[in-house]
Amino acid sequence: MAELITQIQDTLQRLNGLVPKIIKSNSYAEKNLLLDKEPLVQEYLSTDGIISKFIVQLNPEAAYVVKAVIAIGEGPIIFNSKHLVDQFWEPLHSLLDELLDLELFYKYMGGIIGYHCSVLKMIVERKTEQHNKLEGVNYLYPIGLHLDNEDMTVRAAIRYGIEHLEYIADLYPIGGAGDRLGWIDSKTGESLPAALLPFLGRTLLEGLIRDIQAREYLFYKLFKKQLNTPIVFMTSVEKNNHVHILNVCQNGHWFGMNKENIYFFLQPLVPVITEAGHWSLSGPLKLTSKPSGHGVIWKLAEEQGVFNWLEERKRKYCLVRQINNPLGGLDCSLLALLGIGIEQEKSFGFLSTERLLNSSEGVDVVVEKNNASNYEYCLTNIEYTELEQRGIPETPMTPNSPFSMYPANTNILFASISAIKKAIKICPIPGQLINMKSQVNFIDANGVQSHIAGGRLESTMQNIADCLTSHSIKPLTPEECQKVLPTFIVYQKRIKTISTTKNSYKNGQSLNNTPEQAYYDLLSNNHELLQNCGFQLPTWSSLDEYLKTGPSCIVLFHPGLGPLYSIIKQKIRRGRLSLKAEVQLEIAEVDIEDLVVDGSLHIQATAPLGKHTTAKLTKEGYLHYGGECRCTLRRVTIANLGMATATLTQLWKNEIVHTESVHIVLNEGAEFFATDVLLTGNHYFEVPPFHRMVIYNNTSGKLESECKSLAHPTWEWQYSFDEQHHLCLSRIEH
Repeated sequence: MAELITQIQDTLQRLNGLVPKIIKSNSYAEKNLLLDKEPLVQEYLSTDGIISKFIVQLNPEAAYVVKAVIAIGEGPIIFNSKHLVDQFWEPLHSLLDELLDLELFYKYMGGIIGYHCSVLKMIVERKTEQHNKLEGVNYLYPIGLHLDNEDMTVRAAIRYGIEHLEYIADLYPIGGAGDRLGWIDSKTGESLPAALLPFLGRTLLEGLIRDIQAREYLFYKLFKKQLNTPIVFMTSVEKNNHVHILNVCQNGHWFGMNKENIYFFLQPLVPVITEAGHWSLSGPLKLTSKPSGHGVIWKLAEEQGVFNWLEERKRKYCLVRQINNPLGGLDCSLLALLGIGIEQEKSFGFLSTERLLNSSEGVDVVVEKNNASNYEYCLTNIEYTELEQRGIPETPMTPNSPFSMYPANTNILFASISAIKKAIKICPIPGQLINMKSQVNFIDANGVQSHIAGGRLESTMQNIADCLTSHSIKPLTPEECQKVLPTFIVYQKRIKTISTTKNSYKNGQSLNNTPEQAYYDLLSNNHELLQNCGFQLPTWSSLDEYLKTGPSCIVLFHPGLGPLYSIIKQKIRRGRLSLKAEVQLEIAEVDIEDLVVDGSLHIQATAPLGKHTTAKLTKEGYLHYGGECRCTLRRVTIANLGMATATLTQLWKNEIVHTESVHIVLNEGAEFFATDVLLTGNHYFEVPPFHRMVIYNNTSGKLESECKSLAHPTWEWQYSFDEQHHLCLSRIEH
């Protein structure tokens, strides 16, 4: 190992003086002259006739990237002459295209040579256990607003966030491979990206869109104005991610939104380098490449015109979420995060929560640096792989607590576009790191294939906050940092903030970061919410009980029902669910009171938020808020055999088979009304578009129904804020 580190250090010593010269060079002609003087380049081109003949045919830029590979010492591996026969000329040109893209993207740091040096430096730091903890650096717990105590300050933040939704765009990095999920197309056997995981019976991607539409719908109910939130997706070519995402959007008619308001850009793939400092090949002339990490999102957004595109649409701020956390949009968290960031004119913000000890989660901290003339502060993220190197121990919050003394980074972020555009001039790709845990393919100069630990230069989008700093001539308290920093943090209960779907669940292993855990956490939230609505519920299942027999009951609802829990508690009041009862409300407008369910109840609105103009796309899209379906249930009792036995996978995919159920389907603009009704056994009610169905028990107890056409809705919830920033609903009859 010592000999290996010495070899890497020798390579770094040789290249470190070259990188600054390359960065300062004004043209590829100048860069070529620099590399032509390198002994390694001269020696290689004098002995490898094939590459020498190939390189003279190339333009200066292409010739330079070939020489750059040779200069870092990887020519014998990447351009292995033993494999360069006629059928490999096409792969050689494909390889050249990859190298040109890599050189251009990392131009600011020295292109291919700078990329290689950055990885080598990190390998040396890790192998020699060089700690990044510096003298005069301290880590402070960041002070922020706690959203689980919904006081007037929190309500004001929520209100401000709602009122300013027309200035918000949503930015989603969804190019992840999802390798640990092992998600496979059952028909083709093709590996699928994480965004297509069918959580609750729809892709994770559609779940994100539904959360956006729920916020837009809430804005519409308050201000009678249609929003069309711009959405930006960073996809990748990994596992055909971009094509899959595009197909899902097209086949889903863009989820009712205007496709012109959705922007795609590709996350680049970067080469994998082994722990020995050599580039990994998956085959002759084929680099092993992986997505570059989410930290490239800001640089790409600027270079590809995303920020200009958003500003043309009057958007000043971005809400950022990752695809694999379906719980991130629950209740008030996102709206409060937006409200605080906008009202306080902050540059960047974190939604955070408790961090599990020894987990693969980064921490959000205030970093204090004691410089020669002042103190410098920034609120930022430190990845879990860096904690030991930074000298940050895994210390519990309190004795015997399962949570760390520092909060978790959740990758739910607020960003000011103008502030980010300034920040990337200082730090184009933030949070650079390597992770050498994976075994990668390696083909040496003799063509011998093996597997060795390796990784690529990754980056983290949240660490753009590293350069959003404040300075003081004296040390600041955490409370003072909260006031002066251009960044901020807000806290929410963990179960309402993060539960990721990164891994597939295997019997006997931990549920953490699996769809099964995310489903359990979602149902836990809904169970608590329904209790707060005044419902009597069966005791909630422990994790062990859940694994053995499933949840004690299932409650699922469309995010448009709220999304604020304070709204849902006004729409649903009192009732009781029996053990193993199931209630699914795929509808936004309900008035439910004293509901008893012993079995299964499904209410499905085909247009839960409004009208669909599928025949013609308008500037807002196909979905127009208003004219939504409505359902009123008062003193209704449901009694049926409910769900058949289901596996945990069937549950989180919402592939539930029923022995008996009550199923109410409302087509566009339809209403359903039932009061003082007992429904036993199987029932299926479908209400035609713009009709109102009333069901009731006649004097002999027999169930009857009436269905009449509607000229307009017979009732609606009127949304408004009071002076204490409560969002109040009142039922208006028409």
